[in-house]
Amino acid sequence: MRFRWVWLFVIMLLLAGCQPSYWVLEKDRIGEGSPDLEIYANYLQIHDDVKGYQVFTISEGKKMVVVSLGSSENDKKLEVSDEFSPKETIVTVTRKPAPKANEKNPYILIGLDKIEGDLIAQDESGDRFEETDYQQ
Repeated sequence: MRFRWVWLFVIMLLLAGCQPSYWVLEKDRIGEGSPDLEIYANYLQIHDDVKGYQVFTISEGKKMVVVSLGSSENDKKLEVSDEFSPKETIVTVTRKPAPKANEKNPYILIGLDKIEGDLIAQDESGDRFEETDYQQ
């Protein structure tokens, strides 16, 4: 009987370790992350040529990575592929057709529990996004 409890505990630990350490914040909840996020999202729609990523610190020291495509791809939306490496933090986004182009500059809000090593934001082809020159 004791062996079953130990086995159950080990399985629970393994499952907890398999949980992704990221989440995608819905755009209609952007105000919950940080006031800076909402300001930056508005900045992206005014400066629709900005393509790249920007990192923000949100509650409890967690990070929010905002990846934007620029106006040349305003008919796209972004989704996250869960490809992460233990030596560096790799955020891979995938371009998908948007049902309607409702943003001048499409972006995605990716929350991270922490950033390990270097942060790499890339697309599904492995092309890397550069950090934007936005001053917070």
